[in-house]
Amino acid sequence: MTFTTEEKCALFDKLEQMYFCQNFGSTSKSDLEVFLFSEYIEHCLNTGEPYDDYSLSKILGISQSRIRTLKEKKELKYPRKGFDWRQSFADSVRNAKYDEFDHYVKIIIQDVNVMNEIRHYIEEKGWFDECSLNKKLLRIPLGCFADICIDDGTQSDLFSAETRKKIQMNSESNEEIKKFLKDFTKDGFKSFLMSAGKETLIRVLPLLPYGGVAKNAFQFITAVIQNM
Repeated sequence: MTFTTEEKCALFDKLEQMYFCQNFGSTSKSDLEVFLFSEYIEHCLNTGEPYDDYSLSKILGISQSRIRTLKEKKELKYPRKGFDWRQSFADSVRNAKYDEFDHYVKIIIQDVNVMNEIRHYIEEKGWFDECSLNKKLLRIPLGCFADICIDDGTQSDLFSAETRKKIQMNSESNEEIKKFLKDFTKDGFKSFLMSAGKETLIRVLPLLPYGGVAKNAFQFITAVIQNM
């Protein structure tokens, strides 16, 4: 890793405020480590260098569990501007696995802070995910997946009369689609996701006009289902 001259100057300016303004020694070793780790992570994010737990543990010579702890402390004390956990979640879906029998999605979430945000959101909504020995594994019902991706501001476009008509034209004699169209809402959509078969999902999902984060997330999950 190589810091630019500008980064080095900015880092020293911050250290100057922490140590050379009649406050020498007032910063604890733990706080200094979190600060330096934050600067390191920001450099990685800005330059596109790897910042996953394994890579950082090898570079810094500390355990992956300590890396995850430092990431949590960094986000609490030095939160990254513009951090969007929903977008990070959507990007992770490209490597998801889908079980067509119980309608669950399995996703590896590398960033501990993204995982914390997702699990907090799920708990607030009264949903749940299943814990496993792998702390990076998120296993949730497909209906819960939809709840995370679709925000309240895009519902009117997603479940419009025009979209309903488009799906109806492709329903033919499909009873699962007909049932969904009777309750063409976000809740009805979640129920549809938890009951519809693979072929029905492949037929319907591309017809919904997703926006924002949901667009990428559902493109990825549709591809996952198609390639099963």
